[in-house]
Amino acid sequence: MKKIIIYLLTCLLVFLLYLTGLVFFLTDHEPGDKCEMTYMFEYPQYVRVSQDVDLKYPKYGLYAYGEGRMTKKARNMYFDGVPVLFIPGNAGSHQQVRSLSSIALRKALNSGTPFHLDYFTVDLNSEFSALYGPVLYDQLQYVLSSVHKILELYKHNRNPPKQVILVGHSVGGIVAKKTIAELLSQNKKLVSVLIMLATPLANLPIYFDRHGSNFYSTSSFEDDSIVSVSITGGYSDLLVPSYLAVNKGNNTIIVVSTNIAKSWVESNHVQILWCKQTVLAINRALFDSVDRLTLQISTDPKFVKRVFEYHLIHNSGSKIHLSNTDLTIPARIDYKGEWIESLYRQYSVEHKRGIKQPHWYMVSITNQPTYEMLTVLAINLEVTDWAFVCNAAYPNKAHKVCVEAQHLTQFSEIFPSSRHKRRLLTINMHEIRTHNKEYTHVVFRALPTSEPLTFHVDTYGSYEREIEVSLPIFSVKKQVLVPQTPDKALIYSLVIPELNDPLQIYQLFVEPISCRSKTHHATASVLVPWANESIHVHFTELSNKPLILRVQNPKHMNGGNVKVRLILEPMCTYRISIRLHILGIFGQIARYYSPFLFATSVIVFLLAFQSQIHLMGDTGKVPIFFSALFHGTRQIWIVVLTFLASVALNNFIPNPEYRIFSNSIYLGFALAVLFMVSYVAVLILVAAYCVSLFTLESTVHKLTLKLLARTVTFTIKFSDYFMTFLQKVPFMVATVLVVLSFSTCGGLALGVGLVFYFLKLTQMSQDYVEQIAWFVVKIIARKIRRALSRNKKEETTSKNEEIPAIKDIDCKENIESSSDNEKEKSTNKEVLDVKGNTDDCKDSNGTEEVIESIENSVISESNETEEQLPEALENLGDQISTHTNAPEADKEKTENTEEEKNPFENLTETNNAIFFHSSLFFIWVIVTILNSPAVITWAHNFRYSKHLTPDDSLIPGLVFSIGGFVLWQFDLPRTDRKWTNLLRLVSLCMIPVTLLYATVSIYRINYMLTILFALVLLQQMLAPKLEGEFEDDKKDEANNKFDEMKMKID
Repeated sequence: MKKIIIYLLTCLLVFLLYLTGLVFFLTDHEPGDKCEMTYMFEYPQYVRVSQDVDLKYPKYGLYAYGEGRMTKKARNMYFDGVPVLFIPGNAGSHQQVRSLSSIALRKALNSGTPFHLDYFTVDLNSEFSALYGPVLYDQLQYVLSSVHKILELYKHNRNPPKQVILVGHSVGGIVAKKTIAELLSQNKKLVSVLIMLATPLANLPIYFDRHGSNFYSTSSFEDDSIVSVSITGGYSDLLVPSYLAVNKGNNTIIVVSTNIAKSWVESNHVQILWCKQTVLAINRALFDSVDRLTLQISTDPKFVKRVFEYHLIHNSGSKIHLSNTDLTIPARIDYKGEWIESLYRQYSVEHKRGIKQPHWYMVSITNQPTYEMLTVLAINLEVTDWAFVCNAAYPNKAHKVCVEAQHLTQFSEIFPSSRHKRRLLTINMHEIRTHNKEYTHVVFRALPTSEPLTFHVDTYGSYEREIEVSLPIFSVKKQVLVPQTPDKALIYSLVIPELNDPLQIYQLFVEPISCRSKTHHATASVLVPWANESIHVHFTELSNKPLILRVQNPKHMNGGNVKVRLILEPMCTYRISIRLHILGIFGQIARYYSPFLFATSVIVFLLAFQSQIHLMGDTGKVPIFFSALFHGTRQIWIVVLTFLASVALNNFIPNPEYRIFSNSIYLGFALAVLFMVSYVAVLILVAAYCVSLFTLESTVHKLTLKLLARTVTFTIKFSDYFMTFLQKVPFMVATVLVVLSFSTCGGLALGVGLVFYFLKLTQMSQDYVEQIAWFVVKIIARKIRRALSRNKKEETTSKNEEIPAIKDIDCKENIESSSDNEKEKSTNKEVLDVKGNTDDCKDSNGTEEVIESIENSVISESNETEEQLPEALENLGDQISTHTNAPEADKEKTENTEEEKNPFENLTETNNAIFFHSSLFFIWVIVTILNSPAVITWAHNFRYSKHLTPDDSLIPGLVFSIGGFVLWQFDLPRTDRKWTNLLRLVSLCMIPVTLLYATVSIYRINYMLTILFALVLLQQMLAPKLEGEFEDDKKDEANNKFDEMKMKID
C-alpha cells in the first residue's frame, strides 16, 4: 500500500509539473502585434472559374483573385501574368489568398514591372483534411484539374506560361506536393516553384485514419528542376512544430520565419498567411525569380533557389550577386570624398547630424594575429553596396585611395534591432590576404545624408572572442561563462556543441556590468546552422529578459554546432551566465510529446483492463476500475522492456513512431513523464465518469429527449415513453445502430450507441446505489442483533449456570448406576440409559466430540470403585461445559474476522456487472473519439451527400452496433467462463504495439480496440464454462440475494 501511495504522489507531482509546462508552452511566444497586419487597398473580389470537374465535385470551386480594374480582366477570363495557385489547408478558406495576392498586386503597380502575378485559389469546402484522410484524394483530383485549367486560360497569349507556382498552407502544402508527384508520374512538369507555409512535411502530428498515412507516404518526389520552399512560424505555431517541416531534396529550402531578414518575427499557424513581413519576403522572392525576357519564372532552378535563399536566409541588401555565381565581383570606386584610416583596433564613428560628403573608412589588412577578424556594425546606413576590399595604391592628396575593388557587401547581413536599421559585416581578413595578397585594405563607405549615422569597428583575433561552452547537466543557480567581456568589444561568440536536442533548454543571461552611456543596445542571436533557424533577443536599458537557449529541430549528422552570437554595446561591459530552465523542460515535453498522450493513456487503460480480466478469471469477480488500475501497474515492466528492446534493436526493426528525436536518454525521460501524466489523467477521467453517472443522468436524458423530439418530430412526452420502451427492448436500438452505420456513417452509430450505453449505465448505477444502501442496512442490522443477543446472554447468565449443573448431575447419576460392578445383570440396561441421557447432553450442547468422550469415560470407569466415581464425574462435567461453549465462540469469532477482513466482498460479488460494463464503456468511448473525424466530415458534407464515402468508421461502427445486441440483451459478465488468460494475453500484446507503432498512427488503436471488444463478447458468449470452481460463490451470492429480498419484504 505504501508503494502505491508513493507512486501515486509521484505521478501527481509530475502531473502538476506537466501542467505548468503546458502553460509555459501555450504562453511561450512573441506578442501577436509584432506581425503587422496586411490590408487591402481595394475591395477583394473572387471570380469563379468554371471547369468540367465541377460536376463531379460540386463542393469545390476554382476562383481568380482581383481588385479594382483587375477584377474586370478576371471576369473576362483574360490573364497575362505569372500564374500562382493557392491551396488552403485544414478547415481553410479560399479567401485566405487575399494577403499574398493583394501585396503582389500593389508591388507590381508600385514597381512598374512589365509583369505581375495572377493569383488563383481553390475552394475546398473548408474540409478537415488533417482529421479525415479520404478527402485528401478528392482535393488532389480537383487541384490537378485546376492546374490544367489555369494553364488553359493562357493558351491564347503570345508567350503562354508552361508552368504554375503552387502555394500551399498547412495540409494544403501536402496536397500541392502530391500534385507535383502525380504530374511527374505522368511526365508533366507543370510546376516551377512550390511554397509551403506551416506545412507538416514529415508527417501529421496524429493520423486518425490509414488514408492520411498512405497519402503522406506517396507524396514525395525527386526533381531538381522544382524549387521547394518550406516556411514555419516558429514557437508561436502550436499545431505544427518546426521539426515536422523537414523535407529531403537538393532544391528544398527550409526556414523558420524568425530567420527571414526584415521579418524576424514568429507567426502562429494562421497568422503566417497575413503576417506582412513574411508575405512581403515571399512576393519579393517571386518577383526577383522572374526572367525579364520571358516574363515568367526563370527556368534555371539554381538561380531561383539563390533568390529565395537571399530573401529568406541571408539578406545582405545587395542583389548584385544573384545573377553572378562568382563571389569575386569587381567594382569601380568613385574615390571622391574623405578617406579615413584609424590606428585603433576598436573605435566608433558617430554622425548625429549626418554627413555632407562621402566618407570612406579604411581598415588595414595585416598578418598580425590580433588583426585576423573584422566586424563592422553600421547603424542607420541607407547605402546598399557599402563594403569593399581593395588595394590602396592610388595617391589622392595626403592619402592613398582605391580605384578598383571587390564587393564584400554580399557577405554582410541586415541585422535585427529594436532601434534603427542595422547592417553587420564580419569577415576574416587573413583569408582575404591568403587568396589575394594585392589587397591592402577593407573599406566601407557612407554617402551624404541628413539622418544620424554610426559605425562601430572591432578588429580582433578569433581566439579572443569565441569560447566553447559546456552545458551544465543540472543547475539551479547561474553558471558564469564570461565574467566580463573585453572593453569596447563589439562581438562575442559562444559555441555550444552539446546543444542538439529540442528537449534541452537553458536560460542565457547577458547582464551589463558598467556602461558609459545611459542608453545601450545589445543583441543575442541563436544560430542553428542545420535548420536555417535563428532567435534574436535584445538587451537594452528597458528590457533585460534572458535568452531562451534551445533548438526546434534535432541535430543531424554534419549539421555543425549551435552558436550564440552577441553583438554588444561598445560602451558597456557584460557578464554572461547560463542556467538550466527546469520549467522549460516540461514545456518542451508538452510541446513535442503531448500528441502522444492519447496513446499512453490507452496503454494505461489496457494495463487496468488486463488486470480486470485476470482477476475475473482467477476469483470470479470483476474488480472496480480504480483497484484494477493500481493492480495493473505491476505490469508496467512491459512498457519498460518494450522501450529498451526498441533502443537495442533500433537498426533491425521499423523506426518506432515515438522516436521523433534520436537522444534515447531525453526520450526515455519524456516517455516516463507521459505515462505518469496519463496515469493521473485516467484516474481523473474515470472519477469524472463515476460522478457523471450520478449527476448527469437527468441532463443527458433531457438532452436526448429534445434531440429525439426534433429529429423524429415527436413531442418530448412521447419521446420519453419511446425512450422507456427502447430501454426495455435494447435489441431494437442495436438494430437502429446497424442501419445508421450503413445509411450514414459508422462514427454516427458509435456516438448514438455511446449515449444509449451511458443511459443504461445510469440505470445500473441506481441499482448499485440501492444495493449499497441495503448492504449498509444489513450490516447495521447484524450489529444491532449481535448487541441485543450479548445483552440477553449477560442477563440470563445466572439462570443458565444452574442448568448445566443439573444436566451434569443427571449424567453423573446415570454413570454411577451403570458402573455398579455388583449388579452385572442390569449393566446393559443402565448403559443404554446413560446413552439416552448423553444424547440429551448432545442435544443441549451440540457437539459429538463431547458425547464420544463421555461414552469412553463411562466404559473405562465402569470397573472402578465407588470411591473414585465422584471425582471422575466432576472432571467429565468440566469437559462438557468447556466443549459446549467453544464452538459458539469460535463461530462468532470467525464471522467477525471475515467481515473485518473484507466487508465489501459480498457487495463486489453482486456488482460485477457495473464494473464490467464500465470498462467496455471506456473502450466504446475511445473508439468513438477515434472515429469522430468521420462524423465531423459527414456532418460537414451532409448537404452534398447523406452517406459518407469512403467511410473508414464503418467496420468499428458495425462491430460495436452488433455488440450492442449482446451487451444490452444478456446479463454480463459471465465469470464462470474459460479463455480469460487468452483474452488477457491479447490485451498485453496490444501494449507494445501501441507504444511502438500507434503513438502517431492512432487509427491502429481503433482497430486493436475494436478487435478486443469483439473478443471480449465472444469469450462471454462462446467460451465453455469452468467446472465447479465458483459454485460455492454462486450459492453464497444466491443466499445474499435471498437475504436481501427477505429484508426488503420485512
